[in-house]
Amino acid sequence: MVLFDNHIHSLLSADSDMPIRDIVDAAVSRGLSGVSLTDHYDFEIPEGVKSFTFDPKEQASEIEKTIMELPVEVASSFRILRGVEIGMQPQCVEDMARLVAENDFDTVVGSLHFIDGTDPFHGNYYLPYGYKEAYGHYLETIWKCIDKFDGLDILGHYDYIARYAPYPETTIYYSEFGDILDMILKKLAQNGKTFEINTKTYMPFGEREPQFDTMILTRFREFGGEFVSFGSDAHDLGRVGANFDRFIPIVKSCGIRYSVHYEKRVAKPELL
Repeated sequence: MVLFDNHIHSLLSADSDMPIRDIVDAAVSRGLSGVSLTDHYDFEIPEGVKSFTFDPKEQASEIEKTIMELPVEVASSFRILRGVEIGMQPQCVEDMARLVAENDFDTVVGSLHFIDGTDPFHGNYYLPYGYKEAYGHYLETIWKCIDKFDGLDILGHYDYIARYAPYPETTIYYSEFGDILDMILKKLAQNGKTFEINTKTYMPFGEREPQFDTMILTRFREFGGEFVSFGSDAHDLGRVGANFDRFIPIVKSCGIRYSVHYEKRVAKPELL
């Protein structure tokens, strides 16, 4: 099976220190066919938060250097792709589009990290909300972004908001947020975009372990979505390719037959 990890952060991301060669070695050891290095690039970064940007030319240079150092048998069979995880915000659409236009990325993941001037990772976002308001507002903001910005290939971690939430309700259920999820999923499917299975969301965080609601992926398929992207969102080597084997049968049960990676922004589907 050809399988790529399309969401990985190298040492060029402010919150990761993984050398590219180490990422490749970890991915090869886990039977992956390639990786896309989707380093962080955010705009209007909140005060006190690390600078989540990188130099795309440096990324290209580091990838080329790594390829030259690989054993011939690995270099000939394993792909290292240039990518970016753009931190989407509705007011930053022009900056986001400019970043994509000015760089030769293989893969563009669009994700929502900062909302209302804060990162949910730090917890302050949740303070004024119950879970329905917190999750709903986050999903509505994703919609505002993708309604204005067509430059992404993959919608990253729609469920980021559930990872760090302080509520007993740890899962985004279609039954509760179906209206806004339908808007997002229909937009993705109709525009040929890819839905990400971000396996990091579904790992234990203390006593919390969000669950994946398969109805969400089923609805994506019903709207015409054809394939998914698997992303570990790895910031450490132990997570490269993590839990892909768990989610492959889940994805297939929802009617999705293909995973995908991108080369020069062109989708390359592979049968699961």
